[in-house]
Parts: sequence; structure tokens; C-alpha cells
Amino acid sequence: MFRGTLSLPDPFSLGLTLLCGQCFRWEGPDVQGWFQGIAGQTFWRLKQEGGKLNWECASRMAQEKPPAEWLTQYFDLKDDLKGWSHSLESDPVMEIPLKILKGLRVIRQDPWECVISYMFAQGLSVTVIRKALGKFCLKFGRAIEGAPGFRAFPEAKDLGILSPDQLRPFTNNYKARADRIIRFARAVEAKVISLDRFKEIPCDSAREALMGFDGIGPKIADCILLFSMDQTSAFPVDRWVLRAMKRNFKSVKLLGAGEEAPHLAQYLKIVKKARGAFGDRCGIASEYLFLFLRLKEDEKLRGDLLPFCQKHDLFIQANQDPEVEKTR
Repeated sequence: MFRGTLSLPDPFSLGLTLLCGQCFRWEGPDVQGWFQGIAGQTFWRLKQEGGKLNWECASRMAQEKPPAEWLTQYFDLKDDLKGWSHSLESDPVMEIPLKILKGLRVIRQDPWECVISYMFAQGLSVTVIRKALGKFCLKFGRAIEGAPGFRAFPEAKDLGILSPDQLRPFTNNYKARADRIIRFARAVEAKVISLDRFKEIPCDSAREALMGFDGIGPKIADCILLFSMDQTSAFPVDRWVLRAMKRNFKSVKLLGAGEEAPHLAQYLKIVKKARGAFGDRCGIASEYLFLFLRLKEDEKLRGDLLPFCQKHDLFIQANQDPEVEKTR
């Protein structure tokens, strides 16, 4: 294993960032505080100690970059999260989530892995997604040198040769989903699709283009854009974020969107509202709203993540107080 230490910006929370639900191949912490996972086609062990990140990597290079350089990009450590947080610290919607979830960061995932992971993820819980992707990678991913028993995320060429029946057991038994993933992999392998292109075009155009592929709706498209394409104005609206927006903005409540998913016209209006309220980095705000509401309503998740949260008294108060409808 190769080892090193990185200085961390303030604020930074490794636990919240890895366990919030934006990525699926990390586990931990163990009793010594170490997380382990596969990212950048290699195996990692990570541990935060105050303003330092201790790392261990199975490979000398991670996707052709030294491990420290790769981690700096993955966690976007040069991003001014403190400045962004400060700009919203008095916002009536974001004030408490920002204080409690201090240090939560949106990571920069590999675009290919992110697209396929979220095509797997549709309609499934984070726990189910993690298990499904783990089995999928063990079956089809290549072995990682220096990390026996761990496998990298399968490449497009590995999936393109499969049949839907071969992939179906790993997609919660959805043959149609397996077929969509295989067709997408073949398009990437044939260079019909350039994933890097989605980083270069405006966010709304990139969402529309991604939605042209079977199995990718507006929420999945925005997750992909936010978590792997540097499109921070993408605002994924799942049922948790929808609930948060309806509770805090009268105009969103009046749209009449259901409890689970808005239709496309409603979705786009919610994104527009979020950009007006939270600025052109509203996607980061979506992750805070998503996790804050999940913590309020999911007792098990609270048990896992509260040790990484700040201002526990504020969380207890927020969890006990009735929701107050805003009229913004």
C-alpha cells in the first residue's frame, strides 16, 4: 500500500461526504475510524484526523495521477466551500442544514461510473444500490493489484459484450434496465457518446441531451451532471428535495407536484426556483437539503451519521419543531 497525508480545507467532513448517498462504493468507518472503498479504479483506505486526511492506496497511480493529486480532485479540496456556505448562512432555508452538515462536499466522480451507477439506482434505496453494485463489480470488474478480493468498476467494453439476461440479476431483476445499460455502454465504447462533452455545454442543454437516452430522466440526469460533470447548477429533485422545496416555498407547493416525482414541466420550474433562491451553485444546496430531511425522518441513518454532524442541539430542535411553511 502507498500512504500519505493531505491537508484539508475548512470545513471538511469525510464521514458526511462519503456516506450521504451521492456515491456507493465506500464503507465504514471501522473501529479505528478508517473508511475503505474503490474509486479511481483502485482501492483506498481513508481516515480524517482534524484538518488532516490520512490515505492508503493500493496503486502507485490512480487514473494516471499520483494518489494525493487524484484525491484532491475527487474531493474538490480547492473549492471554496466556506465562502459558498457563508453566502447562505443567513438564508432561512439553508441556515440550519449548513450548520448541522458542516463540511459535506459534493465529490467529483468518474463520469462513466457515475452514469452507470445512477442508471442502476433508479427507484432503489441507497443500501440496495450499494449491494447491487458491489456484486456487479465483483462479477464483471477487473482485479485490483495489491487489493485481493476487490475489483474495479467495469469498463464500457466489459458491459457491451453482455446480454440483458447476463446483467439482469444485478439490476434488481429488471431486464429492461439491464438492456438500457448495455446499449449505453456500447454507445460509449463506439464513441457515439463523449461523456466529457457534458462538462462543456450549458447545464440545461446537458440535461436534455442525457434525457435522450432510455432510462435517464431529469433527476438521474441532474445527479450525473452534479456529481461527475462539474455542473453545480444541476439541482436533482428526488422525493426528499421535492418535499423540502414544497415545505419552504409556497410557489413550489402550488405547482401541484405529487409526493414522489414532479412531471418535467414542474421539475424545470423547481430547478429555476432553486437557482433563484440559492444561486448558480444550487446543486450543492440540494445535497444539504436531501441529507437534512433524510436524517430527520430516518432513525437508522441518524445513528450512522450524527457522529459526523455539528450543532446537535440545533438538530434536536429542528427535529422536534413542526415544519413552518415559508412564503418565499
